[in-house]
Amino acid sequence: MKLQHLDKKRLILIDLDGTALVKGGMSMHPKTIEVLKQAERDGHRVCIITGRPHRASIRFYRELGLSTLLTNFDGAHIHDPLKRMFKRMVLPISFETVMGVINDPIIKDSVDNILIENYNRAVVMKKDAFLENFFHLDDVEDDEYFIANPYEVWTGPSTNVVLTLKTPELKDNVLRRLEAFRNTIKVQTGTVYGHIDDENRSMITLTNKLVNKGYVSNILAQYYNKDIRDVIAFGDQMNDYDMIQLVGYGVAMKNGNDDLKAIASGITHQTNDEGGVGYFLEKLLAGEEV
Repeated sequence: MKLQHLDKKRLILIDLDGTALVKGGMSMHPKTIEVLKQAERDGHRVCIITGRPHRASIRFYRELGLSTLLTNFDGAHIHDPLKRMFKRMVLPISFETVMGVINDPIIKDSVDNILIENYNRAVVMKKDAFLENFFHLDDVEDDEYFIANPYEVWTGPSTNVVLTLKTPELKDNVLRRLEAFRNTIKVQTGTVYGHIDDENRSMITLTNKLVNKGYVSNILAQYYNKDIRDVIAFGDQMNDYDMIQLVGYGVAMKNGNDDLKAIASGITHQTNDEGGVGYFLEKLLAGEEV
């Protein structure tokens, strides 16, 4: 893989978990920070596109010194956290659909816990260390996060609904019931983010049917006046698939999903823990074969 037309200023799209972030999701490799900052100084545009909410991504945005659009919930929330010159885009699940899902009798009887989020607030049915850590529910104090009964307190649309099930054996029945909502929601199991269900329960996430990182890639390319064929993107899991497949230079992480690697233009030579994004991007922007 080699970059053509080195004089062009690129749009560089980066996923966070498993890509720019090292294991544990609390920091970036120094090489990745160095190269992304240098790319910005050289006139390229770096944008974060993540499944994380705003509260769990804004500190990395600030650490990189970005002023670009920030995308959360895999594209359900696109906004301009610094300049505020881009009208916030939110692609939610309707309140009617949220209530229809959680009040379905089979789903209601199968869930161990429920998390409902909009771009700036979240309600979880009962305290749950796994959900708090995985979805970074208490990372930022200015978001509203409550432990409460969602059947009683939730109002309005949602960017993300998470169902954790009492046992893995219940998953097929829940997925069958969710078929009734297939025209409005996208259903994903926990493995889409590289998460492997634990032995006691399974996780199902619901988002707006139209949401994916490929759709966002087109929006960002249009906004920054870039040909999608000139865009560079890095990802590691199947929620990155549409983005990696669409852009001209889609790069899968060495530690990434094999199905993603199969459609990528390139694969990093180092993992996320080893600064894979930084080392690969540095050579790519220098015109080297990688």
